[in-house]
This record gives sequence, C-alpha cells and structure tokens, in this order.
Amino acid sequence: MAGGVRVIYISFGMLKSASTLTYQIIEEILRQAGRPPLMLGAPLRPALSVTNYFDTIDGALIQQIQSMASGRDVVLKTHQLPAPEVLAMIAQGDILASATLRDPREIALSMIDHGDRSRRWHIPEFSECVTLEDCLPSIDHQVATLQALCEVPGVLPLTYAAICFEMRETIALLARQIGVSIDPAAVEAVFADTRMIGQFNQGRKDRFHDMAPEDSATFLKRYAPFHAAFLPAPKPSAGRPASAPKAVRGQWYQVVIDLRRLWHTRRPMARLPAR
Repeated sequence: MAGGVRVIYISFGMLKSASTLTYQIIEEILRQAGRPPLMLGAPLRPALSVTNYFDTIDGALIQQIQSMASGRDVVLKTHQLPAPEVLAMIAQGDILASATLRDPREIALSMIDHGDRSRRWHIPEFSECVTLEDCLPSIDHQVATLQALCEVPGVLPLTYAAICFEMRETIALLARQIGVSIDPAAVEAVFADTRMIGQFNQGRKDRFHDMAPEDSATFLKRYAPFHAAFLPAPKPSAGRPASAPKAVRGQWYQVVIDLRRLWHTRRPMARLPAR
C-alpha cells in the first residue's frame, strides 16, 4: 500500500460484541509476528490512548495514516460504517476488515449493565440504557450497519461466541486473513487474564437466558432476519432467576485495565524476530 503502511486493518464491531477484545487480538497477532502495530496518538488520538478508535473512517483519515505510518501496520476500531471510498478499498483488498456481531438480546443486557455503571459514575455513555426498550434504537442501527458492512467483499464476520469461546480458532482465522504465521496459543494466553481485556463485562456464554422469556420472544421476532443471516438458529430464553449473580465491574476497574493495556502495547518486543 502507498505511503509506507504495511497493513491497515479496520476492526468494526457491534456494541458489546467483544469488539474491543477482537481489536486487541488483531494487534497481538501482529505483535507476535514481530510487527507491533502503530498506536497513532496525537494529533489523531490522545497521546496515551490505548485504542485507535474513530467514529468516522474516511479517505482523508486513511491518507493521514498512510503519511505517518512509516512502514508500520495500523489497526483501527470503529462502531460505524466506513465511508464509501474506504469500503471500496476493502473490496479491492487494499484494506483488511472484520466485523463482530452478537445476539441482540445479549447486546441489550450488556448495554444495561454499562448504563448502570455509567449512572453510578455520572458518565454520559450508555446512561440512557435503563430498560430493554431503551436499547432498541441503538441495536437497530447496529444491525443495519453490520448488514451493510458484511455486503462488502473481504469483510470477515466474527461472532461473539467464536471470539470468546473458540478463541484459538478465531485467532488462527484472523492470522490467515492478515497473512502472518503465529502460534494462536501464544496470542490466546495474553487474554487468559481478563484484566487485559478492555470493556470486559461478564463474559458468559448464552447470556440471553438472563432475559425474561416474553422479552426474548419479542427480540427474536424483531431481529429474525439478522439471526437468519448471521447467527445459528436462536434458542428461546430459559428465564434465569432475577437474583442470578452479576459481576459488573466498576469504572475504576476499567481505568486499571486501560493502564495494563497501555503498558502492554508500549513495551518492547525485541525478543521476537521479524517475519
């Protein structure tokens, strides 16, 4: 690619779909391959940012990145659909991309968890998510965005279940897409300690069972085309008791995780040979 960039990789994710973990996995694959990716910093991101996150990824941003990458790989994270000119670059193979997705029932439950935490700490993001109904406009937007992105040739769809519970296989799949040779077990080991995972919430499989059966049925009807296109045949909720234990982490815990991530991404990798 012109401008000295080895690989630009766009890691798109629906909210609460293990999108941060996937972004971190992609970066770690490159690090394990002896190609630590560039953390952009100023002027594009805060100097100590742990994620190359952008709401808007357009041709102008790509040009800026190309001019400053100096032969480094760059991984970008977003929850929004890139601009048409960037989608064209993905379709042509000039930019790599993946898209994480999850059962909308589980997304809603996780959004409510985040909302609880935000209201306790007087933080705006997700604070509006009090009830399941509050989550629907955002999930509708996310579903439409995911569907539009996955129509672009070259975009690799990844489910929450595969990312979190079949991680080694998912790592191998991503490494093949990027075109590097690494040990998937070594990448997986980095995330065995969930204190390395940004925005980690509960990490439970089949969390949709926490939803009341009648609410589950409403969600399944609303998002039936999405399930049919991207997810295994959905199961109804078992309706776990309302007193089921929750392990929602506080905002200070997220700060500690970000500090651990900052140290990890900035530490030298001289012991790894270039591949």
